[in-house]
Amino acid sequence: MLRPVKFSATLITLSCWTLQVSSVCGVDDHRVEVKIEKEVKIVPAGVAKRAMMSMVQHPDGTIFLNAQTESPRLYKSSDNGKTWSAAPVKLTGAPPNQSVQGLGVSRCGRLFVNHVTKAPAVDGLYGQSLFVSYSDDGGRTWETSSFNFGQAVKPGLPNMMFHEDGNRTFIEQPNGTLMFTTTIVPSPKYREQYPAQQPYGPPSYEYGGQHGDLFSDVIFRSTDGGATWGDPSQIYSDLNPHESALAIDPQDPDRILVMTRIQRLGRPEEDAEAMMKKTGNPEHYWKQGALFESTDGGRTFRFPEGGFTQWYGHRGTIGWSDNNVVIVTHSWGRKGNTRRAARISLDGGRTWVDGTKSGTPRMNRSTKFQLAEVTGFTAPTIELSRNRFLTAVYHYHHLPGVPEEWKDVIGGVIWHLDGPGAE
Repeated sequence: MLRPVKFSATLITLSCWTLQVSSVCGVDDHRVEVKIEKEVKIVPAGVAKRAMMSMVQHPDGTIFLNAQTESPRLYKSSDNGKTWSAAPVKLTGAPPNQSVQGLGVSRCGRLFVNHVTKAPAVDGLYGQSLFVSYSDDGGRTWETSSFNFGQAVKPGLPNMMFHEDGNRTFIEQPNGTLMFTTTIVPSPKYREQYPAQQPYGPPSYEYGGQHGDLFSDVIFRSTDGGATWGDPSQIYSDLNPHESALAIDPQDPDRILVMTRIQRLGRPEEDAEAMMKKTGNPEHYWKQGALFESTDGGRTFRFPEGGFTQWYGHRGTIGWSDNNVVIVTHSWGRKGNTRRAARISLDGGRTWVDGTKSGTPRMNRSTKFQLAEVTGFTAPTIELSRNRFLTAVYHYHHLPGVPEEWKDVIGGVIWHLDGPGAE
């Protein structure tokens, strides 16, 4: 979520924006409750098919949602999420047959989407060419970068695919460096030629391939406003992360949090019983959400204590407000449970709300607040005003219990924090 940072203190003027520097303030009371105000309809039925969404707020206040529709389009609201309209994405300079996924906005107001050319004979979310397009007029027109992402990963690597299944988010550092993630996987033929080790091990674990391949989730960077991209780095490949959502500390540009899905088989050297007890998984198998932290601008990540959710607690997103509130959403956990959980930190992810005054440093021991009862996916939460938020949720038609009028509808849950910690 890229938005102007608002603090009180000394002003430093930079290109396109003003950073207001302040010290990190402590939180005396972490007791808050989530109060649902209402849910509005954003995207009607029959438009979205999967809807792993991205949502951002433009500096002019307009909220944009990428709904992952068959015909590329955004939905936008200029009244804080109350009403919405469709905005087709007409790409200039891109090949036909594009699947448009991610969404970002810079402090200067430039919108970004990333998209792939759908690969034949595979899931439409996989493509062998990745692009980033940008708009400087609020999404009316789009220009596509001609940058070759395959060359950035490994010159001459022919048999890989970009997997755009996830709420791809863009973040921006104060110096203008942009970042976004994508999942890179080998094509079937490449996997056959260079199969994974047995048992799985580095460099690419489940994916196979050769030394130097950057399979799993990869961060790309741009220092020229999104015209060219490169300088890739991986996100904790040992646990096979994908569907990663990035969020950046508004007070420390080198501190980045990633909410992602981890999924891999257990390994012979791991104690299966201890791992299942630690994670709550009923099998020796990782399939859940995980929160990773970087303090060096996304070059390396650590897996913090208590940073994972329970079995099937995946499909996660993350939003970081100007008020230093971090909101992680994910599936409730356990297969078949369709509720959408929110985990909340009032101090930039250092402590999480658990009903006590002091909170807990372990995200997975914090309170799971229910945002919606029957949902498939959510978009990263944005802050409408201080301690008041908007989360987009997709009511997937095949889930049991979805009311007929909400099947395949994307709704916006408007909610706020209440209690001593929100004062």
